[in-house]
Amino acid sequence: MLDRTKTEPFSVETNEFEWRDLSTIERRLIRLYRLLNEQEQIQLRRMSQVLATNPKSPRAADFNR
Repeated sequence: MLDRTKTEPFSVETNEFEWRDLSTIERRLIRLYRLLNEQEQIQLRRMSQVLATNPKSPRAADFNR
């Protein structure tokens, strides 16, 4: 979602509607994410994926290797 504006065409009305539904912290995180360079964005996505993984699931073991 964070980098959707870079790759997906959309109407201004849809963008404004989605933007209003976000909380203040979500809007702030998106702005900060967009300030990162591409390498930092990749690293943050990887880190977020690891943090969001359930450690008890069989798939989580793949990330720990």
